Amino acid sequence: AAIGALYLVKGPVKLHDRPTGRLLPRFTTAERVVHWTVAISFCVLGLSGLIMLFGKHVLLPVIGYTLFAWLTALCKNLHNFIAPMFIVSVLVMVVMWAKDNLPRSYDWRWIANMPAFFLHGKHLPSGRFNGMEKVWFWGFVVVVSVVVTWSGLILLFPNFDQTRATMQDAWIWHAVAALLYIAMALGHIYMGTIGVEGAYRNMREGVTDETWAKEHHSIWY
Repeated sequence: AAIGALYLVKGPVKLHDRPTGRLLPRFTTAERVVHWTVAISFCVLGLSGLIMLFGKHVLLPVIGYTLFAWLTALCKNLHNFIAPMFIVSVLVMVVMWAKDNLPRSYDWRWIANMPAFFLHGKHLPSGRFNGMEKVWFWGFVVVVSVVVTWSGLILLFPNFDQTRATMQDAWIWHAVAALLYIAMALGHIYMGTIGVEGAYRNMREGVTDETWAKEHHSIWY
């Protein structure tokens, strides 16, 4: 709702100058493959998890018992077998982008002036990744991924002599962390698609226009 309201009221953050047509390499093929593997597996895990968590209250009254039983069985198997792909691809992503996400002094200025970016389209200096992208990387791609992986493995392999209480605790950690992850991911997806003019091309094609690079990531440019 917040993202929808922001888009309706302010619209996307647009470029101030016209694109030059000169394209700069932004992400390599390997980086894009890893990113899309993480993104697609995350979406499958998130959607299947939400169906298993809230489906009894939201979907069951609408689609009935037979279809709901089939759907939740599918979600459970997808969740179990896609999870290892997500874990491995996140590990590769962390190793691949940790250096570019190390905090710099200008990142704190970017975060402090973030309201001006969203409300007035003010472009702030940043490196290859801006301050909020680094918060997303360290806070969620790293820390929250560790929580959902640790708790998920406890739930995925209930044959390691863990007690029922341990399983219950792991379920709570897993659900809470996953819901926070999904909420923040919606913001990340918004910014990478319709929230910032020209952003989606970076990860789709691996290149960006010189004007976009200069305005959004001037230090990297």
